[in-house]
Amino acid sequence: MSDPARLELARDLHDGIAQDLVALGYELDLLLGATESTVESRREIRVLRFKVDGLISKVRHEMYALRDPKVVTFQDALSQLIHEICGDLQVTASISHFSIPNSYQTELKAIATELLRNAKFHSRASHIEVLLRGVENRTYLEVSDNGVGGAQVNTSGLGRLGLVGVKERVEQLHGQLEIISTENGTRIKVVL
Repeated sequence: MSDPARLELARDLHDGIAQDLVALGYELDLLLGATESTVESRREIRVLRFKVDGLISKVRHEMYALRDPKVVTFQDALSQLIHEICGDLQVTASISHFSIPNSYQTELKAIATELLRNAKFHSRASHIEVLLRGVENRTYLEVSDNGVGGAQVNTSGLGRLGLVGVKERVEQLHGQLEIISTENGTRIKVVL
């Protein structure tokens, strides 16, 4: 997204959603102050007020991130990661730009790092394919290679544990992991 578009979106968030949430918070404050409210209804209103405050904080965080020229999207970070790890290999990357929740971008980057390193250093691949796209409000990451195959999650606790870590990260995020490995290469699919 270009800088002018980012700034416009930040302004739209501020002038629209952020202001609406602040107004909603004030209305909830008025309800809390009403003398005819029961103890139970005040408790429920207070819970709603905390949720609105949380949403306001999230929107403000996004507004500031959009105004920060140093902010790099996950997709840009993934492209840089591919270049750093697989620089001397033939790589085909299809990276769609869509919103990826901040809450799991760090884990997704760690997963992508491990999958790219495995493809380069363990599979002896000459070609790696990376696909990132949004599918039904979920994030789909696929890393394929034309290497020797044999990739699997090592459950023995001995030897390489990289795919074990990937599996654990995916499970922690309530995602799905699929590994298809043959003598013609490996395809690993992650859905979060």
